[in-house]
Amino acid sequence: METARPTIRLLSASDAPAYASLRLSAIDEAPGSFLSTRDEEAKRSIDEIEARICSTANQVVFGAFAGDRLVAVAGLRRYPLRPVLQKGFLWGLFVVQEHRRSGIARSLIAAAVHQARAMGLAQITLNAGVDNARAIALYRSAGFETVEDEPCAGEIDDDADREVEMVLRLG
Repeated sequence: METARPTIRLLSASDAPAYASLRLSAIDEAPGSFLSTRDEEAKRSIDEIEARICSTANQVVFGAFAGDRLVAVAGLRRYPLRPVLQKGFLWGLFVVQEHRRSGIARSLIAAAVHQARAMGLAQITLNAGVDNARAIALYRSAGFETVEDEPCAGEIDDDADREVEMVLRLG
């Protein structure tokens, strides 16, 4: 029997508990892929999580649902400063293990790209762990290209050797 394809939609305040649980699972599975630690994330109030996932003029968060269960998420944020309003950032893409390699991540990326165009963005950037070959291959297949390393990146932070920055130009 074939299972129904998960439904993708924007998250709302009522999804905050499910998002919080999924985010903790994601951090447990791949702690190096997130800026916050599990302890920091676990301390967030439901109000903070609602503010993080609810749509604004500058941000949306998509969720993929298998029935009532949130099984994947991805966020798109517009840089809010006037000189870079045309740029967005794809963040927090995560799919639970049993739903990987099913096309959900690709569908979430497509939803984010569609939304970016609707927001008038000219490009979307993202960061992926340099060792995450599957994610990098997925992003490349969606049209993202690796950005050349900035000459002073190592002086700004210690991510230069751990992350790959990628960009999708929406032309």
